[in-house]
Amino acid sequence: MDSRLKIMVLNAQDLFLFMDKFTDTPIPEMTEIKWQLMSSSLFSNKSKEKCLMLAQAVRDSQADIVMMTEVGGPESLHNFAKYLLNDEYFSLSLPSNSDRGIDLGYLVKKTLNYELDIHSHIDFPLPYPARRFSRDVLRLDFKKGGEIKMVLLLVHIKSKLDMRKTDFEGRNRRILEVKGLIEIYQDLEKLGVPVLIGGDFNGHAGEQDTEEEFSEIYKATDLKDIAYLAKIPDEERFSYIYFNRGGNRFVQQIDYLFISEKFTHLIDPMECYFPRYRTLEGAPLPVPRRMEQKNILPSDHYPFLATIKL
Repeated sequence: MDSRLKIMVLNAQDLFLFMDKFTDTPIPEMTEIKWQLMSSSLFSNKSKEKCLMLAQAVRDSQADIVMMTEVGGPESLHNFAKYLLNDEYFSLSLPSNSDRGIDLGYLVKKTLNYELDIHSHIDFPLPYPARRFSRDVLRLDFKKGGEIKMVLLLVHIKSKLDMRKTDFEGRNRRILEVKGLIEIYQDLEKLGVPVLIGGDFNGHAGEQDTEEEFSEIYKATDLKDIAYLAKIPDEERFSYIYFNRGGNRFVQQIDYLFISEKFTHLIDPMECYFPRYRTLEGAPLPVPRRMEQKNILPSDHYPFLATIKL
C-alpha cells in the first residue's frame, strides 16, 4: 500500500528557543517577559506568540515531515517539538557552518513507520573561494528493513548579502554551493529512489526566469519544482515578500521542494500549496501590503506543503 507523506518546507526565521529555566508554567499563560527569562542563552528566544503561530501552521497542515531552516540548533528544535507540538515529532538537527547559529533541522512525525538516518555535509569540499557550504546540505534517509526508500536533502543557500563587498550579491559562492548540491544529488540519484531537495534557496530557482546561480539545476539534472509541476497559479506561488527602500512591494518564490521528473507521478497536485498564517484565534493574517503587516507574521517566509505518494 502506498503511504502519503505531507512534506513541509519552512524557513522559521531565527527559531531560537532555549528553555533551561522552564518551570512547567503553561506556555499560553506566560507573559513575554517570563518567556524570555526561561533562557540563559545570549540569544533572545523567538517571541512566544510567533512560536505559537508557527506551531499552529505545522499542526494545521498536518505535516508528516517538516524541512526547517533558520533553526537555532538541536536544542531549539527539540524544545519546539516537545513543548509547542505536543512531543508528536522527532527533532533531528546537526550543527552547521552558519556564523549566525541558524542551522537546519527536520521534524518527523513519530507515527511514521520508518527508520531515520541523518547525515551532514559541513565538510563537503567546494572550490575556492567557498571551500565549504555556508550552512549545510542536511541529508535524511527514510528506511524500511535497512533499505532506503526515500532521501531528503535540506539546504539553505547563501543569501545575496555581500558584507565584505568582495563577491557581488554573493554570486560566486552561491554558484559553487548550487554546484556542490547538484554533485551530492547526482551521487544519491544512483540509489533509484526518490531524492527530494528542499529549503531556502534565497533566490528565484524556478525554471522560468531562472537566476544565473540556479541554471545548473536544469542543465545537469532532471529536477523540477513541485510547486510548478502542481500548476499552482502564479499569483499564489510565492513564499516571500519584500519591500525595497522606496517601499515598493515584491513577491517571490525562494523556498522550493524539487523532485526528479521521473517521480512526478508521486505528487498529488491537489495537495500542494503555500499555507498562509493565522492568528492564534484562527483568523487569517493578511498577506502583507505594508512592512508593518509583514512584521506581525511568525516568519518572513511562508511555508510550502506537498503531498507525496511513496
